[in-house]
Amino acid sequence: MKILTVILAGGTGRELSALTGHRAKTSMPFGGRYRIIDFCLSNCVHSGFSDIAVLTQYNPASLMEHIGMGKPWDLDRKRGGVFIMQPTHYGKAATWYLGTADALYQNIAILRNSDAEHLLVLSGDQVYIMDYRDMLKFHIESGRPVTLACKGVGPRQRMRFGMVRVGRDGRVAEFQEKPRSSDFTYASMGIYMFEKKYLLDILDSDKKDIVFDILIPAISKKRVSGYRFDTYWEDIGSIPTYFKASMRLLKNRSIITQKDWPIFTKGEGLAPAKYSPSSQVSESIVAEGCIVRGKVTRSILFPGVVIEKGADVEDSIILNYSRIDRGARIRRAIVDKESYIGKNVIFGAGRRGTNLPELMKYCDASYTPETGGITVAGKGVRIKSGTIIPAGLVLEPESIVKV
Repeated sequence: MKILTVILAGGTGRELSALTGHRAKTSMPFGGRYRIIDFCLSNCVHSGFSDIAVLTQYNPASLMEHIGMGKPWDLDRKRGGVFIMQPTHYGKAATWYLGTADALYQNIAILRNSDAEHLLVLSGDQVYIMDYRDMLKFHIESGRPVTLACKGVGPRQRMRFGMVRVGRDGRVAEFQEKPRSSDFTYASMGIYMFEKKYLLDILDSDKKDIVFDILIPAISKKRVSGYRFDTYWEDIGSIPTYFKASMRLLKNRSIITQKDWPIFTKGEGLAPAKYSPSSQVSESIVAEGCIVRGKVTRSILFPGVVIEKGADVEDSIILNYSRIDRGARIRRAIVDKESYIGKNVIFGAGRRGTNLPELMKYCDASYTPETGGITVAGKGVRIKSGTIIPAGLVLEPESIVKV
């Protein structure tokens, strides 16, 4: 059965702060070698769904360069394959996508021209492994035109998601959008299956949001089924969730590395990691091209990272081609790509607010409660020798700090 997959990949990722100042949320690096969008692309390929439209918008350059023609996922094909779509001017006033439903409407020609019978709509900012064929089978057998994937979550997590009540017959009976508290136990995963004809019949320029303008009205008409998903799934919505999901891999990497379901990605083509006699590495992920001369504990190093002798990195994520110089100490931090942490720098230590006024003289820096006390350096940050960066500080991309 022919399926068209639409991946919504245009979100700004504001809650990821400085990490998404130069990239789309869906192209955030994850797990030492992947981008977040690799997971839904790989799931599609393994499920046999090879007609894929990726709808981009915010800062798409990094994402477009990563996907390219789709070769790492075997999607560089004469028929089907992956296509990247941007908001398009058709002779009228051009606008950005005004919401998830509007993104579908602005690309309605692709939906109409496809010979697919069903549409799979995915959020591109989630980490999980799913065989979409199981969801398709459930969708068809339910006899309803809309199916949403849902997963059980604990009470403390329910305010983060749209919560649904699913009856014994599999029908979604109610929906609550990010309630402060809820007795509903299932969260909508932002993964939807539509009968194409049904969606085309109701999609118009007045509909902006899939949840409010399509899903909730369909629920009120008893047209939506809930497909229960019970294995690993992580919505990367903020710095704390990104950090927590990343650190979880150090305890159990098998949640994303299954032998019969590999996650494909665009490789860096670097030599294997190199360790010097002075290096000490434990409970960590070290990617290709890294050079480790110092100490690394419970951390993730992406390709091309250099940890100099005497440096000490703990409970941290260091992105591609960054360098941690001699004597630097990194604690519970995220350092974005191509950054330099100078000699004897203390990054992510001390009390919140320590020497912030002085730091503000030299760079764009701020505290945001959403970081959960995690210290963040944006892309290309340069921190000169001996500087102390207190815990919870966010340094904007390209900052040069010398205090």
